[in-house]
Amino acid sequence: MFESGRSGKGAAFTSDHSGSLHALAMRHSACALAPLGLLSVWFIAHLSGQPYEAARAELGRPFPAIALIAFICIAAYHARLGMETIVEDYVHDAALKRRALTVNKWLTIAIGATWTLSIMIIAAPR
Repeated sequence: MFESGRSGKGAAFTSDHSGSLHALAMRHSACALAPLGLLSVWFIAHLSGQPYEAARAELGRPFPAIALIAFICIAAYHARLGMETIVEDYVHDAALKRRALTVNKWLTIAIGATWTLSIMIIAAPR
């Protein structure tokens, strides 16, 4: 029978009700993404077909800009956590794993920063 380092024979098949912080962060970010995703899709669909100045005026309002920025920041964080799980589970070389996790971290930061800067540039008054 399988032995758990936690509490002996067979205990690996039982729950200790202490979900990891990583799993909790994934759940919470997924819960936040659901309404933010719908809101973002609605804003973007509303802006499609409108002239650039109308889009700038809409994004110049605080709520749409903050909602879109929050969506991409939480989506990037959620994607980072997901990729971390994949890398930790399937990359067995320690040096490659460390590099992949570093690239993952900085790439998601770069994506979130670029999106945020883009929205701020579009929304900035001229």
